[in-house]
Amino acid sequence: MTPGMLALAILLAQAPQQARALVPAGTQVRVRFPESVEGGREKVGAVVRLQTTSPLDAGGCAVVPAFAPIAATVVVSRPARLFGRRGRLELRFDSLSPAPGIWVPLGAVLDSLEWAARGTLNAKGQLQQKPRSIKGIVGTAGAAGLAGAATGVGIVPVFVLTGFQLVLRGGQAHILAGQRGALRLTVPLDVPASPRCERATDPWASAATPAIPALPPRATDRRGSALADPINLLFLGAPAELDTAFSRAGWMVAQRSTFGALARETGDILLQRRDSAGPMSHEFYLGRVEDLRFERASPSARARHHVRLWRADSSDTLWAAAATEDVGILVSARRHTVTHRVAPDIDRERDLLVGDLLAGGCVVLEGYGTLPGAKRSGVSGANQPFVTDARVAVLRAVGCGGPAPRTPS
Repeated sequence: MTPGMLALAILLAQAPQQARALVPAGTQVRVRFPESVEGGREKVGAVVRLQTTSPLDAGGCAVVPAFAPIAATVVVSRPARLFGRRGRLELRFDSLSPAPGIWVPLGAVLDSLEWAARGTLNAKGQLQQKPRSIKGIVGTAGAAGLAGAATGVGIVPVFVLTGFQLVLRGGQAHILAGQRGALRLTVPLDVPASPRCERATDPWASAATPAIPALPPRATDRRGSALADPINLLFLGAPAELDTAFSRAGWMVAQRSTFGALARETGDILLQRRDSAGPMSHEFYLGRVEDLRFERASPSARARHHVRLWRADSSDTLWAAAATEDVGILVSARRHTVTHRVAPDIDRERDLLVGDLLAGGCVVLEGYGTLPGAKRSGVSGANQPFVTDARVAVLRAVGCGGPAPRTPS
């Protein structure tokens, strides 16, 4: 070794090394997909981006923040075909960016996916949807559901809606925009460690308590005589800002409740088809029907995340909102009607929407507060129970002119 090389080796040995942190194999990484990915449509080799939804910790310290970008590659992409042949989709998760300009190798498989039915996600993380079946439709909808479905304008006979759609191709393998899931690390994740340890807390676990106006805590029916969904969010911003914020978060504007839209939604519910912007039933607040309606659809119209917003001041900058999750259908044999079943834990839906909007980058969370007279449990106007901590999340719309999502170089 020459004297110069020896000196360089000594300098390198004496140079301070950046601290590293290891997240062990088997760790769950909660993620969301900002964009849709569909088997048969995406080309093998295409790059897919997703992001973490919660901080990742090592030894109790946050080493990867919430909303950190992840890069994946499509390795299997097959469309669904006739006679029940199912579509397939598989991603290879390549790298993760714990900080701007830094990408580290990632070894992981898709371990769970929101709304994925049993048997649709195998041990390799490959997604393969189940085909439709008459048994699946009749078994969950029942004879009353096949006889007719309630809409805002009356009873729609289902035989008009179904046609010959039972004899279709197998289920399409797809991941929808905004859909959440979890990765399982197959090898330890090696990331740079910050010299200061910060606790890994969710971005919406805020202790702030902003000023809360004295607004009613519940929506009502048209006459105002029956209580409906609890108010669990307040928004500050103009209508255009809210439209942009929800769009960036992967939420769609719900259709108006026309006869045609309601008829299509009824068919989609019974046949378990996707309806990305299905209509909602109306609720009233401060004597007015909802002004804005947004939703994030599932692979079946039987389930969805949705929220109604009402103007709460004359300047169109304060909005009260009620967010709930549809998780199935309820059939009334006596009334021959079908309606959505709502998840009773409305706090979970509130916090999911907060997380989606924060991930979109167009809002900030001011904190949580309580409306006067808010109750911790009750029954909605559709006679469905709810439980809550009675808090409302307060979000303020901000500009969306931030940097584009990071991709590995």
